Amino acid sequence: MNDAWTIPDAILWSIPNEPRWSRDRKIPCYLRIRDHFASLIEAGTLTSGVKLPPERALSDAFRITRVTVRQALMQLEAEGLIFRENRRGWFVSPPRIRYDPTANASFTEIVADQGRVAGTTVLSTERIAASSWESKSLSCAVGDPIFLIRRLRSVDGRAVLVEHLHVTAERCPDLLEHPLDRSLTALMAETYGIVERRARINMRPTALPELHAQALGVAAGTASLYLSRIIHDQFDQVIEFDQEFWRHDALDVWVEICGRGNDVGQATPADQHGPRGAEGRS
Repeated sequence: MNDAWTIPDAILWSIPNEPRWSRDRKIPCYLRIRDHFASLIEAGTLTSGVKLPPERALSDAFRITRVTVRQALMQLEAEGLIFRENRRGWFVSPPRIRYDPTANASFTEIVADQGRVAGTTVLSTERIAASSWESKSLSCAVGDPIFLIRRLRSVDGRAVLVEHLHVTAERCPDLLEHPLDRSLTALMAETYGIVERRARINMRPTALPELHAQALGVAAGTASLYLSRIIHDQFDQVIEFDQEFWRHDALDVWVEICGRGNDVGQATPADQHGPRGAEGRS
């Protein structure tokens, strides 16, 4: 790495005048550094993929400690504005993928519809016997043969999620003999006549374990969104159980909900009587 960095004028901290300094001195320095970089990113001065100068160079330029620089950068990382790659440094994050987990569309379709390029790398495949945990998710017997497929998905060449696909082997016994770096949904429909009709989805924030973090090029413990999906076919049989481990800065979960009224803003009779209890939900 070249330490002889020239800090662009746009990145340099503007020393406030005395009155402003007096008003702002209760704001921690790392937050002012954070605000400075966030403003540059929002204005487009710092664009997607731009590498930030090393922490030591920023420390010298702003005349602050490297601890303070690190605080500011970690705050920006927590907000998804920048990301860190192991042994490479800090970069401005690309735009997030708008993601509706309830949509009947593949990862490839979702990414392509937003003018981006999706990629898939198969990490491993194996035929295993269903464990007690897997049998519950797949509604099969313990010991039944299933396929476990691990894949790395990317957007514009940047790895964004690791997925584990658990598929019942009975309906597609030679699945592992097919190319698996394509849409599995399309493969199942074209080759085995399996049409995905319904899914139950669970999402929760988590931290990336070391193996997944390594595949995504980030540090173990980095924030992540965990998403699991139980998929039913056209006969309402469970065919697949998926687990996805997303980078927290890669997606914007977007779910559209339609109202029950005839027109937007028009209340239904049920709405006019006030909210219902949990037992009245559908």
